Amino acid sequence: MQEKSLSGKVIINTVYNAAGRMWAFLIAFILTPYIINKLGVERFGVWAIIGVLTGYIGLLDFGIGSSFVKYISEFYTRKDYKKINEITVTGLIFYFFLAILLIVGGFLLLNPLLSLFKIPAPMCDEAAFVFLTGIIIFALSNPFSVFSSIQGGLQRMDISNKIYFIISIPNILGTIYVLETGYGLPGLMILSAIIFAITSIVNVVIAYKIFPDLNISLSFFKIETLKKLFNYGYKLQVARLATLVAVHIDKLLIGSYISIGLVVFYQLAGTIIEQAKAVILLFVSALLPAFSELDAKGHKEKLVNLYVRGTKYLSYIAVPFFFLIFVLAPQIMHVWMGDGYEKSVWIIRILAPGWLYALLAAVRGTFMQAVNRLDIEMRAGLVAAVVNIPLSLFFIVKFGILGVALGTTIALFFSATYSLVRLHRVLKIPIRNFLGQTVLWPLLLCSGAGLPVLFISVFYGSFLPGLSRGLNLAIFLSEIVFFSGLYLVILCVAKPFDEIDRNILAEKIPLTKKLVFMLSKKRS
Repeated sequence: MQEKSLSGKVIINTVYNAAGRMWAFLIAFILTPYIINKLGVERFGVWAIIGVLTGYIGLLDFGIGSSFVKYISEFYTRKDYKKINEITVTGLIFYFFLAILLIVGGFLLLNPLLSLFKIPAPMCDEAAFVFLTGIIIFALSNPFSVFSSIQGGLQRMDISNKIYFIISIPNILGTIYVLETGYGLPGLMILSAIIFAITSIVNVVIAYKIFPDLNISLSFFKIETLKKLFNYGYKLQVARLATLVAVHIDKLLIGSYISIGLVVFYQLAGTIIEQAKAVILLFVSALLPAFSELDAKGHKEKLVNLYVRGTKYLSYIAVPFFFLIFVLAPQIMHVWMGDGYEKSVWIIRILAPGWLYALLAAVRGTFMQAVNRLDIEMRAGLVAAVVNIPLSLFFIVKFGILGVALGTTIALFFSATYSLVRLHRVLKIPIRNFLGQTVLWPLLLCSGAGLPVLFISVFYGSFLPGLSRGLNLAIFLSEIVFFSGLYLVILCVAKPFDEIDRNILAEKIPLTKKLVFMLSKKRS
C-alpha cells in the first residue's frame, strides 16, 4: 500500500478530529442541561471541581506524557522502532509509580479539599467518594495514555476518533440510566471507571495492532530516555500551566471566595468557550506529528512556511467563529439552557476575545513544540499564570464572578503577545507583516459581515425572555446563515488567497476546489 503524503495525512486526521469533536459537542449540548437538572447546581459544581483538580494534578507528571506523540512520530519517521519501545516502556513505568503517589496523596488531602471548597455537610460523604474515585481514575489513566499516544504518533487520529465514538454510546446510555435510577454523582463516577477500563483495554489492543513491533519489556526502560522526555516535557508542562490557570483557577476562586453554586454559571460559559476552542484546534491538531516529521527530515524552510500559512488559514476560520459566539451568546444560552443564565452570557463575552487571540497562536505553539523551542512556550505560560492569578483575585473583589473572567482574558493577551515577539525575533519574521497577512485582514473582513448581525442580535435580544426556545433557535440559525453568506461574499470580493494558497488548498481539499478558486487572486 502506498504511504499517504504528509499533507494527505494532515487533511485526513483533521477530518476525523472534526467528526469526533462535533460528536463531543452534540453530546455536551444535550447532556449538560439534563445532568444539571438531575443533580442540581451544587452537585454539578462538585462535578466541575473534580475536573479542575485532575487538571492540576496532571502537572505532577512534569510533562512526560506531553512528549510521547512528538518522539513516537519522530522515531517512527526514522524507522527506529527500538526507540519507540524505550519511550513506551519508560513512560509506562514512570506513570505506574506516579499513580501510586497520586492515590496515596488523594487519601491524605481529602479532608482539606472538602474544607477548601465549602462542601455542605450533607454532601460531604458523597463528595469524598467522588473526589477519591476521580483521583484514582485519573492516576490510572496516565499509564494507559502511553498506548493511546501511539495512535497520535503514527498519525492515526482516525482510530482515536472511532474509538471515542463507539465508547461514547454506552457512556451516554449509562449516564441516563445512572441519573434516572437515582444513583447521582457516585453512580456517574462508577460509570466513568467502567468506561475508562473499557477504553484502556481497547487502546492497548489497538497499539499492538497498528505497531506490531511494540514490546513491553523491562529491558527497554532507560534513565536516559526518561531524562529526554523530562527535558522536553517540563517546559511544555509549564506552558500548559497557563491554560490550566486560565480554564480552571477561575472555578476554584469562585468556589472558594463566592459560592460553589455559582461555579455552574462559569462552567456553562466555559463549556461554550471550550467547545469553540476545540473546534478551532481541530485545524491544528494534526500538525504536531506533521511538524515533527518535517523537523526530523531537516526541512526548516517548509516548517516556517507551514507556520505562516497555517496561521493565516486558521484566522479565516477562528475570527468569524468567535465573533458569532460573542454576538450570539444570549441566543446560545437561551436555546441551550433556557432563562436565568445571563451571568453565563457575560462571561462568554468577556472570555471570547482573550481566547480568540490565544487560539490564533495555536499554530505557533505547535511549531515551537516540534522544533523544541519550548523555552519560549514555557515563559509564555509563566507570564499567563503570573498575570492571571493576581488580576483574577483583584477583579473578583471588584466585580464578582465577572471579574474572574476579565483577569483571565487580560492574562491571555499578555501571554500570546510574549510568545509572538520572542519567536519572531528567532525566526527574523517582521511582526507587522505577519499580523497583517494572517490576522488583521481576516478581522477587517469579518467586521464587514458581522456588524449587520450584531444589529439583528441586539434587536432580538431585547425580546429573548418572551420568545420560546424553538423560535430563538430558528432566529439563531438564521443569523448564522446570514452571517456566513455575507462573509463568503466579502471573501469572494476581497480574494485573500494567493496562487500558492490556491494550489495548496485546491489540491489537498478537492471538495472545496471551486470555492478556493473563487477566493483566490488570478495568476498575474
